[in-house]
Amino acid sequence: MRRAWSLGIALVSIASSAHAQTGRELVERVASAMGGTRRVMAMKTLTLRGTGENYNFGQNRTPDSELPMFAVTKFVRVMDFANSRWRQDQTREPRFVTANTAPQRQRTGFDVVAYDITSDTSMRRLGVRPTIERRSELIFHPIGFIRAALDPAAKLEELAPRADVRRLRLDVDGERYTMSVDTHTMLPLQIERMIPHAMLGDVPLVSEFPKWYTASDIRVPIQIIQRIEGRWVVSKLELDGVKVDGDIVDITAPETIKTDPLIPVTINVTADSLAPGVWLLGGGSHHSVLIEMNDHLILVEAPQSDLRTLPVIQKARTLRPNKPLRTLINTHHHFDHAGGVRAAMAEGLTVITQNGNKAFFDGLSRRRFSIEPDRLSKSPRSATVEGVTDKRRIADGNRVVDLYEIRGSIHSGSILMVHLPAEKLLIEADLYTPPAVPTPMPFAANLLENIQNRKLEVERIVPVHGRVVPFTDLQTAAGSAAR
Repeated sequence: MRRAWSLGIALVSIASSAHAQTGRELVERVASAMGGTRRVMAMKTLTLRGTGENYNFGQNRTPDSELPMFAVTKFVRVMDFANSRWRQDQTREPRFVTANTAPQRQRTGFDVVAYDITSDTSMRRLGVRPTIERRSELIFHPIGFIRAALDPAAKLEELAPRADVRRLRLDVDGERYTMSVDTHTMLPLQIERMIPHAMLGDVPLVSEFPKWYTASDIRVPIQIIQRIEGRWVVSKLELDGVKVDGDIVDITAPETIKTDPLIPVTINVTADSLAPGVWLLGGGSHHSVLIEMNDHLILVEAPQSDLRTLPVIQKARTLRPNKPLRTLINTHHHFDHAGGVRAAMAEGLTVITQNGNKAFFDGLSRRRFSIEPDRLSKSPRSATVEGVTDKRRIADGNRVVDLYEIRGSIHSGSILMVHLPAEKLLIEADLYTPPAVPTPMPFAANLLENIQNRKLEVERIVPVHGRVVPFTDLQTAAGSAAR
């Protein structure tokens, strides 16, 4: 029996070795289908032009609903394979209801380091992880993958096939890529790799290549679809212009961008009293609110990430060090408002959210964060998530805190507002952000309607974004939006 078991292991080992040995053969067959090994290796630059769609990942109405879409009206990417750099310029316009309807121009690039080009044309260097991600983009295209795989020192392995698909794994600079190849055409179907997501942890990102085109004797994809976790389409590009080895603009990043030290990220948390025992924890783009109860503290909102939320929790504890911080109230699941929920879980806080988000947050507590470990992955503990349907009251002899489901919102179908009746404060996120100058607020009327339907007494609006304002400001904004 032991001999049979040993023989089985030997056969598996031989099969695995055979797949590893055929990796080079598969790469050469794919290169041949794309135009030939020499042609692929001789290629220097590739310019892609087209239009498409971007999807606003993490901003859907509910955790399982479809993603809001931006129409990409202009897309240009120059890829300089010979010098391992690229630059992209795209313009996109929202096709969903939002306060900011203006076209957005986004210019990004990689040349030794990752950088963005800001609106005044100056460049801003990004950090270590964005640099890894941007560098990977060169290999995330079939041309770059094959060029890297044809390197004699490449770490290649052909994996077991699946139906009519052969699979090739490539390790480069500590990153792993898996290419799937159609056995009939020998063209790549997709390339997959694991990336760290600040909210979701380790997630598979896939680039799919459904359509191909021959340009200058080399075949390249002209439709590129990117998908996260096998479900969420985050980008679709339809290319109507492909130029191989033509003249390109200079995309070299200045030496100062490559060598200047990174500016450390500074997290500023301020505490402003809104009422006795109630503080606005500001200092950034996203606020939180701390509420003191008789024997514990409640935090409203854990935004953005561990980087923001952990200092907010620390600040909250210093304001009333004799009382434990027990509870987090989350307004809604949007990633910029829930990115710190796992940090709150790691700190032992019970999470209260609208019931439509409960399953999502339960699953979030169990997700794997191995590429970039967060606080909860470093200090695992069980999480408690409680859902609110319609209304929930938290009260003691000191204070009443009411949580209300907001009905009929086109921004989020699983969102809460928090009302402090004695203080006549209304805490809300995204539905009304007081503008510096009068601007239509598309969600203000719905927020006002919910307040009126609940017959709530409100004197001040406490937004998660922006400044605290009188209730009359919301009324004015809602009236403007209705006209």
